[in-house]
Amino acid sequence: MKRELSNLIKLLYSAVMMSFFGFKNKYFKLINKDYGYTKFHSQFGEDRYIVENIEFLQKGVFIDIGAGHPTYLSNSYFFEKNGWKCICIDADINQIELLKRERLNVEWAAISLQEGEISFNQSFLPELSSTLQKGKYEGLIKIPFRDSVKVPAFRLGTLLEKYNIGAIDILDIDVEGTELEVWKTFDYEKHKPKVVIIEYYGLGLGDNSEKFLNFFAKLPYKLVHTTCTNFIFVNHETSVKFLK
Repeated sequence: MKRELSNLIKLLYSAVMMSFFGFKNKYFKLINKDYGYTKFHSQFGEDRYIVENIEFLQKGVFIDIGAGHPTYLSNSYFFEKNGWKCICIDADINQIELLKRERLNVEWAAISLQEGEISFNQSFLPELSSTLQKGKYEGLIKIPFRDSVKVPAFRLGTLLEKYNIGAIDILDIDVEGTELEVWKTFDYEKHKPKVVIIEYYGLGLGDNSEKFLNFFAKLPYKLVHTTCTNFIFVNHETSVKFLK
């Protein structure tokens, strides 16, 4: 009962904060002459936080795994509109069709240790679709699935090689429960992401914050910001500088 109540409070708080950032995104644009595009899109202000607090030496590379809608709640759209190279990866073919209309580099794929094909559980709520086995959803709500389909599966390293990606400036992982598996599919020493956005909380998955904090504690990353659903980590071995 205590766990259910905690999840309900978390859900209500998230709904309030989502409305707040939706209002802020709509009416409060970035005031900075260095940026041609000034509207933010993230669900809980992740893009705004990074721009206002973290300095990059040049326009960089943003890898968006589980990209979802091309603009709505997107963490990467602001950066692409300002000249960054963004690779949008999603396993949902419906989202891919939307992404291809608006975004420059789009890959229909699930990120997996084993390449080939993988079962993808499609939800009536697209942002909750996942390759995770249905029985592993233990969050606040039961995920309403439509069906399971086969989708192409690649290691992240394979796609990074396709686009000739070296160092990654921002890596965003939002894959509804398989985030740490994604991390194992690329060469960290080669790509060494400077900033990592990773989803630790989801309606169908509950709170995985402790698992992620323990994992990144073993790597050269510092937690710099927490939103309702995401952690933002910064790699202290790279050239990232803080504006404040």
